Amino acid sequence: MVNNYEAVIIVGPALEKEALDKVVDDIKTLISRHQGTVSQVQPWGKKKLAYPIKKQNEGSYFLFDFTLAPLQVKKIEGLLKLNEALLRTLVIKKES
Repeated sequence: MVNNYEAVIIVGPALEKEALDKVVDDIKTLISRHQGTVSQVQPWGKKKLAYPIKKQNEGSYFLFDFTLAPLQVKKIEGLLKLNEALLRTLVIKKES
């Protein structure tokens, strides 16, 4: 059984377009490696943060829509926290 999830990910502002694309591809690969499928990635652009995170005042936002087995979500969240390019991640289960 798989559930629908969405993740909002904030990437540090210092990365260039190519580096941002690589981070997005790495996240898609990470989800795929855990038997998930990414249905959509929406770049929201660079925005000012409500408060500084890791001494940064802005970040590039992305919304990922994906399906994944519930047992794999904690693994994905843990691996995302290890990625130093990411300022914040939030993964939530979507209502059916």
